[in-house]
Amino acid sequence: MALKTKQFKNRKLKPKAVRKTRSEQYIVNFKYLGDEPDANKLTTVTDQAAAFNWYNSMCSKEEARDYISDYLVVHNPEMTKKVSRIPDNWIPLTAAWVCRMSTRSGKKVDDRIMIMITDAMNHIKEEQLLDKPKVDKPSIQDRIRERGYDIVGDIEEMIDKGDEFSLYGWLKKNEIPAMYAVKIADYYSPILDEMTEAYAGKIDGYENWTKSQLKARVALYSQIISDAEKYGDVTKKTRAPRKPRLISTEKLLKNFKYQKESAEYKIASINPEKIIGAQELWVFNTKYKVLTVFRAIDRGGLKISRSSITNYSEENSCSRSTGRKTEEVLKKISDGGKITLRKLMDELKSERGLQHRINENTVIMKVTLTN
Repeated sequence: MALKTKQFKNRKLKPKAVRKTRSEQYIVNFKYLGDEPDANKLTTVTDQAAAFNWYNSMCSKEEARDYISDYLVVHNPEMTKKVSRIPDNWIPLTAAWVCRMSTRSGKKVDDRIMIMITDAMNHIKEEQLLDKPKVDKPSIQDRIRERGYDIVGDIEEMIDKGDEFSLYGWLKKNEIPAMYAVKIADYYSPILDEMTEAYAGKIDGYENWTKSQLKARVALYSQIISDAEKYGDVTKKTRAPRKPRLISTEKLLKNFKYQKESAEYKIASINPEKIIGAQELWVFNTKYKVLTVFRAIDRGGLKISRSSITNYSEENSCSRSTGRKTEEVLKKISDGGKITLRKLMDELKSERGLQHRINENTVIMKVTLTN
């Protein structure tokens, strides 16, 4: 044992190799290999072999991946996204170095290099999308049903305690929605019918109940049903009305067609957005020379529904043919004030049926926002 120990002590150990970092290795290689070869000066096979040797010694696989990607961005962008998914052991280094030299020289690689890149991409493993187990989410009806069971369970608990309680007050205190009041009444109606028949002695199974107990239960269930029905009725009546959903002006005018300009009469339409909420609207049909005025029925103003004007007063709105006075009438609309406009329709005697639809022959002349 001592001899082995002595021999072990006298044995010379090999010095451990010092591991160089990549930056240190790069410096060593750079000392002997120099700068990156000039792609425009690789004229002979020997020059190209020396260039490949330089890239193999100086560049990593990640840099090779970048060289391929840089080339494809210019010459084949559709393939670029796949480069990052090529497995490291399938990166075509030779193709990468050629791509690098081609990028620097501005020349395209030959088909052989593209085949090498395509072959490498064929080794990309498509991610298998695991089918996630479908979670059965309860429907709205299921949730309503479960909530109804919980409410009835709470009521049953109060009944079992034997304490006096007001179902109406309990429902109001807990802000139970009105629809559950209907379900409560539906649940206890058959129970009340059974208790009523038992009290009248028409069914068996209640021999251990006294008349007073049955009478008390009939009164209890009658009161529960009455409270539920009253609560549901009151809650529906006092519920705040749902606010109408606001529709954007762009959506309102989606199907609204009008004539933007008339070269014949030298008039143009105003922005149709001004119609919404206006108290008065003047439009002119250039095809039939018909002038129409719409006056709002209330303070909410005029509204638009597809290609029609709505919320106008039929009594105060009308259409008239301008006849030979068309240009004079149009000038009065453009330049006239409220008094002029108020008298204008009385001056036109040719009555027409009210044209509440606006079309591609209708110019929107003027709107008045207030009365």
